Amino acid sequence: MEQITLEAPDFEKIRACGTVRHYKPEEVIFSEGDPADFVYFIESGAVSIFLYEFTNRVEIGQRGAGSFFGEMAAISGGKRTATVTAIADTTLVLLDKDQFLQLMAADGEINEKVNRVIALRTEELALKENLLATTGIKGNNLQISIKGDPTMRESAFDRDRRDSPMDKVLPQMIPNIKTLLLERCVSEVFLQFNSGEIRLTSIFDPFNYEIHPANKLIDSHYLDRHFPVMDFSEKVGLIRSMYNTIGSELGKFKLPERYKESYRNHYKSWEPLSEEEIVHVIDKLQILRSIPNFYLRNMGVSITRDAIRMQFNCDGTHIVTSRDYDRFIADNLGIETVV
Repeated sequence: MEQITLEAPDFEKIRACGTVRHYKPEEVIFSEGDPADFVYFIESGAVSIFLYEFTNRVEIGQRGAGSFFGEMAAISGGKRTATVTAIADTTLVLLDKDQFLQLMAADGEINEKVNRVIALRTEELALKENLLATTGIKGNNLQISIKGDPTMRESAFDRDRRDSPMDKVLPQMIPNIKTLLLERCVSEVFLQFNSGEIRLTSIFDPFNYEIHPANKLIDSHYLDRHFPVMDFSEKVGLIRSMYNTIGSELGKFKLPERYKESYRNHYKSWEPLSEEEIVHVIDKLQILRSIPNFYLRNMGVSITRDAIRMQFNCDGTHIVTSRDYDRFIADNLGIETVV
């Protein structure tokens, strides 16, 4: 993101209408869920912005001298959506909503800088909030939790566990799922264990999906009839070609330039889920399904993005990168998946 910083003359004006506070390293400035009362300007030092996914602390950004934070929630009057701590001896100037708005109205230079930063952050946030687009770009330590119905979690231990139609054929089906993703025209697989349905997307019809019963996908003749053989590298090449075509067509549409640039950057940087990662993820299906209490209900894997979507019987939906897959299972389900 473009670097825009406030300078010493700016801070003289900010100090004149705000309150100065000092923080030591690791000292909490505010916590997720706190009322949003101030906008914080960093005169010196630095801060870490983080949240918790499950039991893991996930840093989502840092801010240094000349920057500011907390403005969006303070202006809207909402709650803090993350926790911020100092990571060095840090001096902050605090402005409440009225002080902040008065400063913006009185000083054109500061107003321009602040509004430019807010615009850039809004663009960045919009991209991050699109979970699947974001996770299509390989990142580190991605773990997203979308909580399910709390009554389902509370009754998880009281419900009887019954094998589904898919459980009966899972050992024979796992090799064929890998074949579909690695050696045939399929680009995405979504397994629904409760119903025994498998939703598949073909590279030749990427805006649609097909539904097949699990017991059919153990039949090699059925695979031959429905899913033509296609080398993995050919699928990757076709996806790149599609992205190039869409990128070249964006100029025809009345979209904000920042959207066009964001999409073009995504298309250029796109990389598929690797063959090795696909094998590793699919090979763990039987383990995830056989956990006594917190067993897998459905799962989605696509070669187009580094995001494994899992839903368990107890706790909503979880999305992790393929590289965090084993760590997620060990940390949150208490099992090691190395076999």
